[in-house]
Amino acid sequence: MSLPELPDGTLTVLYTDIEDSTPLTVRLGARYTEVLTTHRALLRNVFAEYGGREVDTQGDSFFVVFARATQAVAAAVAIQRALAAEAWPEGGAVRVRIGIHTGEPIRTAGGYTGLDVIRGARTTEAGHGGQVLLSKSTGALVEGTLADGLSLRDLGAHRLKGLPRPEQILQLIIPGLPGDFPSLRSPDARKRSGSASGRVLTTVLFINMVGAGARIVALGDRGWLALQTQYKTLVHQEFARHGGEMMNVAGDEILGRFDGAAAAIRCACAIRGAMEERGIAVKIGLHAGEVEPDDIGGIAVLTGVRIARIAEPGEILVSSTARDLVAGSGILFRDRGTHVLDGLPGEWRLSALDAV
Repeated sequence: MSLPELPDGTLTVLYTDIEDSTPLTVRLGARYTEVLTTHRALLRNVFAEYGGREVDTQGDSFFVVFARATQAVAAAVAIQRALAAEAWPEGGAVRVRIGIHTGEPIRTAGGYTGLDVIRGARTTEAGHGGQVLLSKSTGALVEGTLADGLSLRDLGAHRLKGLPRPEQILQLIIPGLPGDFPSLRSPDARKRSGSASGRVLTTVLFINMVGAGARIVALGDRGWLALQTQYKTLVHQEFARHGGEMMNVAGDEILGRFDGAAAAIRCACAIRGAMEERGIAVKIGLHAGEVEPDDIGGIAVLTGVRIARIAEPGEILVSSTARDLVAGSGILFRDRGTHVLDGLPGEWRLSALDAV
């Protein structure tokens, strides 16, 4: 799809993703590819029917824009009904969560960016498989047009990761489909659902720019500041798009974390590609482990930092722990052997990302 086809102005963004896709791939094994193909075909048929423009797809997720909120809501209803009616293999039922938000996303060379894009993504992440969530702005546009038994349920205001204030969330009730779900996912809920010690499983991503010192000398302070700002903005946008959280920035070194290893790896790949287009090489390390909810230190973080340190320019290195978490996802690696990481005990088996 060529960029001139994408609209500008006030738009309704719709995000989808499959709930618990990693356990699903483990259960189905080689059959997951067929299930994913069916899922994508179903959703793309609905997008085409209701005038949706596909902006991006990452693994089992879609980002689509609509000219009208009513079109997006109608598409969400059609998606959930089509998925519920599909004859999935035993143990392979696909449950998709959908988030919809209306605003004015900022058009870029790569699609869209801005808070309205992030609000749509974060609204989706708060939901559960089979659930359709709407922001307050979308709800206000469609509440007077709902027919055929459709209705809205006010779920109240909720904190969404990375957004400055609580957001009002509405659930679309679809006759004939489940309407009762667990409490919405949120940063507060994530803290409460951690282990007895309050620690949570997180995938840590650490990135640094190759040859930063030489660039400072070559560009001068102002030129370096401009490049650094562009670099941080790009990384922050990819973190937001893939559901990550930027935890710390020190010069050209950026630390972030993700709830899922697959999302972290895909984000790392997107960052590397975007920086390569700008003639900049980065080194990225990823590791999965338990951390304190608001901590930016500890062994898991240190491990991610140390892995990035030994990466080659342009390389994404992943610990065996993070690699094991994405088994069956289609992400490809090559073995990089065992390594001693400065300050950490034992030897660590690492893998380099080949393709996602």
